[in-house]
Amino acid sequence: MSTASKITTLNKLSCAIFGNIYNPNGLRTGNKILRERLVGPTINSYYPNVKQIKLREITRMVPEMNLIDQSEKVRLEDLSEKKKRGKGPPKKGQGRRSTLKKK
Repeated sequence: MSTASKITTLNKLSCAIFGNIYNPNGLRTGNKILRERLVGPTINSYYPNVKQIKLREITRMVPEMNLIDQSEKVRLEDLSEKKKRGKGPPKKGQGRRSTLKKK
């Protein structure tokens, strides 16, 4: 057995023992990336897992309290003002795409 073949068998055996990939040609395998730790769990554990309860959920759970969402009320008032001026959303089937088909 020549010295070169002994070295290759030694490298194969070493890779088998230490769990490395035997790559005699030095090809790119992507093994470096696969060995890295996953990033997702680290990012998820950074932020606290606290769910904020919104007013809409409270009103759904307890409708007899008659709570009013002021921001929703203002939004609906603005929408009704726009409709009065003719600036509201078009009726279903009367939008921009349907007018393009007519031309």
